[in-house]
Amino acid sequence: MNRFRYSRTKFWLAMIVALSLTAMVTGLTWMIFTRLGNPDADLITAIAGLVFLAFFSLKTGLQYFRDEVVLAVLPTGINDARWGRGLIEWELIKEINLRQRESEFELIVHLWPNTGLGPALAIDLEALEEDVETITASITRYMPIRADY
Repeated sequence: MNRFRYSRTKFWLAMIVALSLTAMVTGLTWMIFTRLGNPDADLITAIAGLVFLAFFSLKTGLQYFRDEVVLAVLPTGINDARWGRGLIEWELIKEINLRQRESEFELIVHLWPNTGLGPALAIDLEALEEDVETITASITRYMPIRADY
């Protein structure tokens, strides 16, 4: 049984990017409104910065601060909390494909058509604390993974 959480290192890198982009947006907003002679340029800049940062990092921040198990590989099946479907038993899975896009990896879980659970499900591996090899090794103990590069 393996349980994987979101990576703290990747979270802090994402927050640094979010703060940097927020600084750029607020700086640009301030330059535009002061150039136009708007007396409320500081207020508008502050609001723009807060809204931008909130939209850009709120979901990511909440995910990481909860510190919950995101992906669980169990002898009975696989559960990705991001799906919101609960445990998917191994018998319901037709095949699992590993797909790579540049440096990012994701697993595509294809279900048997008669399960009624809908189309294939994707597992994004980049945000998780363990590397791709560790995660795929834990899954291949129960089901083979086909690589689609």
